[in-house]
Amino acid sequence: MNRTSAHILWLAALLQLVWGIVPSASNIVITQIPVELYISLRWTISGGIFLIALLFTEGWKSACNKTSPVVACLGILGYGVGSLGTLYGLKLGGVVNFALVSSISPLLTSLVSVVFLGETPNKKFLLALTISILGSLLIVVGKHEISSWRIAGLSLGLIVGAYLLEAIVFVFSKKLSHSHSRIAYLATAQVSAAIAMWLAQFFFWHQGSELANLNTTGWAAAAFVSLVACVLCYYVLHWLILHVPGHKLSLFEGLHGISATLFGILLFNETLHPMMIVGGVCVLIGLFMGCKKTKIANVIRLFPTGRDHETTSV
Repeated sequence: MNRTSAHILWLAALLQLVWGIVPSASNIVITQIPVELYISLRWTISGGIFLIALLFTEGWKSACNKTSPVVACLGILGYGVGSLGTLYGLKLGGVVNFALVSSISPLLTSLVSVVFLGETPNKKFLLALTISILGSLLIVVGKHEISSWRIAGLSLGLIVGAYLLEAIVFVFSKKLSHSHSRIAYLATAQVSAAIAMWLAQFFFWHQGSELANLNTTGWAAAAFVSLVACVLCYYVLHWLILHVPGHKLSLFEGLHGISATLFGILLFNETLHPMMIVGGVCVLIGLFMGCKKTKIANVIRLFPTGRDHETTSV
């Protein structure tokens, strides 16, 4: 491996370690304001930054074409509706539970690509998926021991459902790869999600006044998620996709799960049941098998790079 490649992989590792702080930061915010209001706030900040960057680098016309309404809809589903699932799963089950379950997300993306792109999975992938599902069920059993079946099962369902929705959005975004730049796609998708969430605030939720409940720590946590995670990390991830094979990049999701778990324990003193540890290890084993051994998680390239676009390789 040359020096440049090593630096890129170190960056991928650092990205996931930093991203591991996000569940804890989000948990701080949603203990002070409603989940829906938090989603509205964070996509407003990050989407606004991408929009400003777009106006200064490419001009607004680069985001205006016949596929822009489709990007907007995908943004509303992935960033808006998907965030409702992950954040309610986080609020219900806690940071540690969320961190362990979320490590299955790359395999869910691969599963969706199998279903919607007509790929034929091999036996190794099916075994990896089975091990990860078994691990998720063990996490539920362990979570039940320290909470209840309702909390354990519902939090798992919300998180997995949200990641399945995001995976569907991700797969269908492939068709838009030649019509939008990275910045144009992210600006359109995130601003659309923010607008949709604020419209829902205006007509249904009426939570805007509760922003006053955010203390200094809450604002700092919201700013961290919006600026570092939703802007910097998203952009770096999309840049890494252009330089690192998707199956290799997906392996770093395991670092996110481990670091997020540690932050949950250190910052919130959450309990980690032994069965949850066993389940988390199973999920990581499934992630390793599914991404390294079968190379199924070749991440679909969303944006034009001047090179051929990769699809999943089952």
